[in-house]
Amino acid sequence: MVSKKKKHETKKVIFGPTKEISTLKYVLLILLFDALPSAIVFILANDIIYNFLHSSILSTILSALIFSTLGATLSTYLNRYLMRRGIRPPGIRKKEASTKYTISPESGQPIDEKVIKRYEKALEFSDKESENYVAELAMLGMMYLQNAVAYNNKDLYLRAKEYLARVEEAMEGKSISFETKMLVDNLRSKIETYKYRFGER
Repeated sequence: MVSKKKKHETKKVIFGPTKEISTLKYVLLILLFDALPSAIVFILANDIIYNFLHSSILSTILSALIFSTLGATLSTYLNRYLMRRGIRPPGIRKKEASTKYTISPESGQPIDEKVIKRYEKALEFSDKESENYVAELAMLGMMYLQNAVAYNNKDLYLRAKEYLARVEEAMEGKSISFETKMLVDNLRSKIETYKYRFGER
């Protein structure tokens, strides 16, 4: 019974940043790199605009617009800074994919291209030295292979092969778990299975 249950278990692969930052640390970063600079700019802008327009209402409104725009911009850049270092800010939804979802090119069911593009975008923020990055590449390769079979599209098949090459390169010198190796081996096997269909030798 236990072995049967394990047979149906699926490996979860997280796309993008895998590390998390505490809410307290994140709030402190927001205060230091977002709220404080924005507040200083608001005060300076309000003073400068008032000297030009001599209207406290207009200067306050314009300064508030500058404050909100700068605050939103700095917040976006802070999130990107953290994500590029493999840290997922609070509020950024964790992107997960299950191997069960992708290991079925023979099903004939395509995967929404928007889903694939979303995962590829998240891949930019992944830790390239981690085992999870290897799994992400393999998953994307399988997604492209599934669509190649569903649409009978050789370009998508070649894209899957590109991901396999990237996977093999990313695996070099790394200690990879059995689960991830199976994921990569499955991609390699299925690419080999469908190569004749796409005119490969």
